[in-house]
Amino acid sequence: MIIRPGEGPRRKRGDFMFINLFDSHTHSDNSNDGHHSIMFMCEKAVEKDISGICVTDHCELRTWAQEKYELRIRQSVFEAAKARRVFNGKLAVMAGVELGDVLYDPALTDKVLASFKFDMVMVSQHNTVQGEDIYYCDFGDWSPRDIDRYLEWYFRYLLDVAKLDKFDVLGHLTYPVRYLTGEHKIPVNLSRYDDIIDAILKTTARNGRAIEINTSGLWQKLGDTMPPLKYVKRYRELGGEYITLGSDAHAADRIGDGIAAGMQMLIDAGFTAFTFYKERQPLPFKII
Repeated sequence: MIIRPGEGPRRKRGDFMFINLFDSHTHSDNSNDGHHSIMFMCEKAVEKDISGICVTDHCELRTWAQEKYELRIRQSVFEAAKARRVFNGKLAVMAGVELGDVLYDPALTDKVLASFKFDMVMVSQHNTVQGEDIYYCDFGDWSPRDIDRYLEWYFRYLLDVAKLDKFDVLGHLTYPVRYLTGEHKIPVNLSRYDDIIDAILKTTARNGRAIEINTSGLWQKLGDTMPPLKYVKRYRELGGEYITLGSDAHAADRIGDGIAAGMQMLIDAGFTAFTFYKERQPLPFKII
């Protein structure tokens, strides 16, 4: 599908009105927590007047063998390619991946990156240092010191990932607040980690990589994007050029949710374009 910025009718989402809505973070049933097939996701995206999606099914490298991620990702890439042909002219469909624990086994990380033809590689960190997914953590039992140590470790881990420079997009930078604040109502002063976050953003910008505005928090208990506007502005101040928008949809009816609000946030941060990836290359789209 040829993607031409500016084509198509103007689409309204809530109080925001934009054209060319692209969702760069979606999960199919090839993710263990996804609910719908890629074909069904694409049907819903067309119904919602989305111009393009990138399927970024999970690939947690710490549990690569146990969770049979090689089979899952191979199927995801295959189905995305099939959907691209079926929906040609209606929807741009890209094959991506969301890699987790990329520093756990560097050789395996390299193998995965070399084995699949991805349009976009997003990296995220969902696990604690012990390898537990924070979705299952009962942060209510953690002391303030425990939380501080975890967040210090989390952001330093992402800094090492940024220095590794083998990805296209750094996903949901402030992910832990989805659970700490959103689910457990524990207030977090992220300013305590601004020096490390600055280093992450500066390294990502210097390497010509993107960060993501993850909009899932807007319709979840958190009530904000990940990262919030403050860090989107700071990324631009540090020379950042590329930003993707992602709903983090795990079900078809959530595709595109919050994307228009994310585009408004980009404008508020001083950006004039967002990014969509094809064949590991950033494609800028003017926000209009």
